[in-house]
Amino acid sequence: MIVENPDIINKQKKDIIYVISPFKNVAYQLSKELNKIEFTRYDKKGKPTNIGTVHTFQGKEAPIVFFVLGADKKCIGAANWAVGTDNPNIMNVAVTRAKEEFYIIGDKEMYLSLNSDVINDTCKIIEKHNMNTSL
Repeated sequence: MIVENPDIINKQKKDIIYVISPFKNVAYQLSKELNKIEFTRYDKKGKPTNIGTVHTFQGKEAPIVFFVLGADKKCIGAANWAVGTDNPNIMNVAVTRAKEEFYIIGDKEMYLSLNSDVINDTCKIIEKHNMNTSL
């Protein structure tokens, strides 16, 4: 992506991509890793501006958003908190940050095992979209 669009890492340009997660530690680790390819942008206080938690991006939009769920089978409780049936707000905020493209990164099988309306409905929407675009 960066090769095709170097503005992604051009610090003088507006953010094109947000990488967001429900979890602070996941966002922190992503900012460290993505800084290695000069993707992470920082404000004057040293806080990442294009990587963070879902809540830090409320009210902001970017053309592309990567939503990194970041939990595994050992963290079922945290996963359920993030996208469980009782908490649809996190997914809603994440999705509405994206103006053009939205990607979800996570263990699909594990998240589907939660039997969460949020995840089940999201997967159905994605599958329907993929069927319509592959025709």
